[in-house]
This record gives sequence, C-alpha cells and structure tokens, in this order.
Amino acid sequence: MATRHKAVKATLETGFATEWNDDHEINFAAEIHHKDVFMDFNAVNEWNLGQETSTTATTITLVGGFVAARLHAAGGAGNFSSIRHMLIGAPADITNHTALPEMTMAIDVQTPTADNATHEFGLFSSANALFAANQNGCFFRIDNNVLFAVSSDGAAETATNLGAPSQFAVYRVVHGAATDYFYVDDMVTAAATHTTDISGANLTMKLTCADRAGGDNYLNCQAVCLCTLRQTS
Repeated sequence: MATRHKAVKATLETGFATEWNDDHEINFAAEIHHKDVFMDFNAVNEWNLGQETSTTATTITLVGGFVAARLHAAGGAGNFSSIRHMLIGAPADITNHTALPEMTMAIDVQTPTADNATHEFGLFSSANALFAANQNGCFFRIDNNVLFAVSSDGAAETATNLGAPSQFAVYRVVHGAATDYFYVDDMVTAAATHTTDISGANLTMKLTCADRAGGDNYLNCQAVCLCTLRQTS
C-alpha cells in the first residue's frame, strides 16, 4: 500500500522542505521504519502467538483479494486470537514514548459481535493480559460495535467514542510523552487527541480479537508499519 502523506497538496501547489523530507525521504539517522505486508509472513521470527487461546490458529491467507494475517477468535466466549511483535525470537517491548512511535495498520474487521470488547489493536505492553482493564498502551478498541481510541497508563484510561467502525480502514496511533493522537483513514486530521492517562511504559505492536457470547470474531491485517523518531531536529 502507498505511504500516506502528512501534508495534502493540490497540483502545482508549493510546500515546505520539511514536508517534502518527511514524506519522501527515509533518513535512517532520524527514523526507523518497520513494515510488514504479510507477503512473507514468518510467525517464528516476526510475531508471537503465545497469548492466543482460540481454537482456530492465526493464518496468512487471501482475504478479499489481499494477503492478510487472519485472526479468527473461536472456541467459545473468552477465547482470543492475538499476535504480538517479537524481538530476537521472543515477545518483547520494542519502543516507548521517548521514540515517538507511530504505528499504522490496514485493518479489515468482519462484523464484530455487539457484546463486550471484541477487538483491540495498536501499541500495548507485551505482557498485558488481553482485554484487561487499564492496559498500558495507545490503541483502538471495538466494544459493542463501537470504535474507541484508548490511552491507558496502567491505572486508568481515556477512551474517545469514534462511532461505528467501518469494515475496512487504515488506522494510525502516534504515542508521545504527553499526547496521543489517533487517526482513521484521514492521516492529516486526528480523529481523537488525548492528553490524559498517557502510558510511560515500554510497548510493542499487538492485534487481538475475542470470541464473545455473540460468536466468532475476525481481524484481518493487510499491513502494519512502525516508525520511531530518533532525533527531534
């Protein structure tokens, strides 16, 4: 998928050099980019399934003509399908607010059941219990078929109601020391901005869906990218 720009320009419209550099140049002295489009998925080296309790394992498959990591929560209420990123062969936290991590996800959600929290995806502490209250993180949640932007510092959380989720959308979280930003499709204007309950913990990329009383749930991730800032100027 194409990289979305932070600034939108009309044809022949001029802009700032900082916008051009930020959008078009990969400066490894300034940023680290990790991208996974799941075309060559290696669960052993890239993603950990250790928190998964679903009776149907996560697979890499074609969904609607796209290659995706397909999470399928099945086996009864309380079972989870989950993937979390690994470091050197083991699940681990790979970033925190000092690196200003920016995580972008192309997500296809197939009709979440309208009971309890059924999907969570974004940045979390690796060891967090799935769907636990007040998890350390900066993430999206689908609860009773409503999309929420969530910031949580491990003791309390701030959650903004973003309305009914679309089946397919591109989501982005930007996690800072004092502010979290959340984007849905529109990568220029934040759908939610939080300045309370900001996590100071180390975090990793994690995507999860839950089998609730309403039945099986699915989360198909076509692509995910994590960018971390290494300098401020």
